[in-house]
Amino acid sequence: MKITAIVVSTVVTLAATLALHAQSATQDALTSKFAFEQMPVLSASAILRPEYCKGLFFSVRDQVPTNSGWNLYTIDSEFGVFEAKGNMMLMRTVAELTAIGALQAMSQNKEFMNAVEKSAKVPLVVAENLVNKPGDTIASVPKGIFGFLNSAGQAVTDTVSGRKGSAAEGSTIDNISGFSKVKRDLAMKLGVDPYSSNDTFQKALNKAAWPIFLGNISVQAGMSCVGGPAGKALFAFNTTGKLGESLRDLDPADLRVKNLAALKAMGISKADGDAYLNNTLILPSIQTITVNALAELGQIPGRDDFIREAAGSDSELMAFSYQYTAQMMANLNRTSPVTSIAHTVHLTVCQNKNGAMLIPLEWDYAEWSPLVNAFVPAVKEVKLPSPATGHSLVITGVASPTTVSALAAANMNLTTKALPGPLK
Repeated sequence: MKITAIVVSTVVTLAATLALHAQSATQDALTSKFAFEQMPVLSASAILRPEYCKGLFFSVRDQVPTNSGWNLYTIDSEFGVFEAKGNMMLMRTVAELTAIGALQAMSQNKEFMNAVEKSAKVPLVVAENLVNKPGDTIASVPKGIFGFLNSAGQAVTDTVSGRKGSAAEGSTIDNISGFSKVKRDLAMKLGVDPYSSNDTFQKALNKAAWPIFLGNISVQAGMSCVGGPAGKALFAFNTTGKLGESLRDLDPADLRVKNLAALKAMGISKADGDAYLNNTLILPSIQTITVNALAELGQIPGRDDFIREAAGSDSELMAFSYQYTAQMMANLNRTSPVTSIAHTVHLTVCQNKNGAMLIPLEWDYAEWSPLVNAFVPAVKEVKLPSPATGHSLVITGVASPTTVSALAAANMNLTTKALPGPLK
């Protein structure tokens, strides 16, 4: 059975699929005890923290439909209308829109404007070639830089518009890696993933990073005017310590080498590691966070299967779901060590030292439905190294009161808001 990216990301369809595969699972008496619910339309003002409802540059529409386990948000902003599928994506999008406003505010900075003026005098032969002849130029650029420069084309075009370079200007190719470093540093100071696929954010980031890079000023100096509401980072991408340093200091090629070495240390084959790291739908940031989370679990069985499953991600949303699952397992491991990971039909479960089965899922709002009712007995059929002593559903969002009661009646514990998110 082919499972699409959206299906994999939704507990509802997982429930149906698991019910089909777990033939020994039988429906219990829950159906007669609890009335099934329709997928509701939620209120953004009722469920979200205020800073995620409205900001200086954006406003989330109040009606929030729910579908296939996700809350569906529409965001109006000065930079266009955006849609976010899920709580976690809303958090990223809001942070990106806030960051765009902060990047635009940099134009008020005298030192930044001086850098813009200086950048107009810097050799731009290579910059123009990156726009007009990328095939001839990229071969001499260090691996990993192309991912940034490929999306930087329009910003570079804007910067060099109306100006011609001369042969005497020479080449800035040796410094191109510094440009991507400026971008990463700038994005992370704003609490945003530097590898974000949000084109509007990337264009604003390029436009700000280029003068800083060419004008030879520090990122901190360029951001010195960014404060107050415009510069308030919402930290959808709040990585600290060595993980944050790696994402800031290493280009994608170096990140790949580091991640492959980490996977090898876990006992994961090079072929499986390559398959995961070569999937271009999985951003370098997603790969790095996922690998780091799996490393926290220690030498336990099932990590190789997890990477093989994640390598099949056919969308960015699916890749994020695997990342969130790995992060939830790492969080669980800190309180009660995880001893194994198991899979069935794209569903990840793990077992802790006490023998309990833990089911981590990206799930925004769980309403009680026939498919969720089927999911409860079906998931208990997943084979673990030893019989489960209990069952716990761990989700990123929340559940309806009926779902909470039904899960309790089914002897399944529930943990909500298992990752930092935008909910109250």
